[in-house]
Amino acid sequence: MKYRELTDIILENFSSHEIVFLLGTRQSGKTTLSKILAQKSSFSDKQTYFFDFEDKQLRDAFNVATLASLPTLLKLEGVNIENKSLLLFDEIQHLNDPANLLKLLHDHFPTLKIIATGSSSLQIKEKFSDSLSGRKNVYKVEPLSFNEFLLFKEENKLQELRQMFKSSEQKNEIISLVKVYEQQFLQLFEEYLIYGGYPEVVLSSSKEKKILKLDSIATSYIQKDIREIARIDNIEAYNQLLRYLAINTGAQFNLASAKEAIKISSVTLSKYLMLLKETYIVDELAPFFTNKNREISKSKKIFYKDLGVRNLQLRNFNELSIRTDVGALYENYIFNLLEHQKSVVKQNFFYRTQSKSEIDFIINTEEKYSLIEVKSGSFSNVPKAMFEFEKKYDGKLNVEEKIVINRSNLEYKNGVLFLPAYLL
Repeated sequence: MKYRELTDIILENFSSHEIVFLLGTRQSGKTTLSKILAQKSSFSDKQTYFFDFEDKQLRDAFNVATLASLPTLLKLEGVNIENKSLLLFDEIQHLNDPANLLKLLHDHFPTLKIIATGSSSLQIKEKFSDSLSGRKNVYKVEPLSFNEFLLFKEENKLQELRQMFKSSEQKNEIISLVKVYEQQFLQLFEEYLIYGGYPEVVLSSSKEKKILKLDSIATSYIQKDIREIARIDNIEAYNQLLRYLAINTGAQFNLASAKEAIKISSVTLSKYLMLLKETYIVDELAPFFTNKNREISKSKKIFYKDLGVRNLQLRNFNELSIRTDVGALYENYIFNLLEHQKSVVKQNFFYRTQSKSEIDFIINTEEKYSLIEVKSGSFSNVPKAMFEFEKKYDGKLNVEEKIVINRSNLEYKNGVLFLPAYLL
């Protein structure tokens, strides 16, 4: 089982009694992560119990459980409630009332530590209430980051080199080494941009197997989350929206244009977009503005959470050298990375004015701003829009750094850092 970056974050608070809730799309690695957490915790194998609620018989047994019958049910499963034990509840959204079960276990069985996983945020929202407030810590399990991708590919040397570059204050000493491994970095980064970060896709050995696995993930998503749970009948229109968003990745979303292209109502289109966000297929980026009259409208940009799923909609797994959408792939990659780093005090935006001055990303962290422009080539020119932004907001906003993400240029000039995407 491969290492995930979330592991150490979760283990920091694992000794508390709160339920660990792992939420994310199917096949994103939640079950594996739960087992890794169990292995790295203080619980032994004999103290750890796994429950898969896709098993109907097991599901039926827990659906009828009460506070009085739970000790007996757990005993049948080998759990002695008098002893310290770790329970792994996989796909818990399949239960009729999972919130009540978790509340009972948390409040009345202090010897039990629980990890629960859930694939469908639609069912989670429907079945979970505020009754678990203060009783659970929720962690979102995303497809692999590029850093995790390198570890899954057993490219430990490259992963360590990236970490050394990020942590070193004397970056000039690392740059020469980075150049030595540049082609290897670029080759692996291209694979990541084309096939994405779903663990089983990454571990598949050939292009054909990767594509088949991606198609299986997408089919399962449509059948289980959309057709069965959301009860959408017009699957064709839903799939057309997925393709429309893939074609327009990184562009501002225009509701009227999308409605016309897909031939559905505004209400239906908005519903479908909400479902795509709720099921972790896409996410959105809001525009930056301080003056509503001078900045462009509030229409947002929409990006895919996994680039493999995005490319599947286009049926395009060609190498980057013959693609026309490389810029969109780079921008989508940076979006996902920045969203992963977002926090209560750290927000991300894009910038565009009526005069079409654009900056791909603006990061606002406690009154400090970072400007990020993304280029798919080996870019070395300082973007004019960055200096226009600084001039426009001089004395009003504190611009801390300016970064141009590109293919392979690594240098610092005129106050701008040029950084290869594979190092970010």
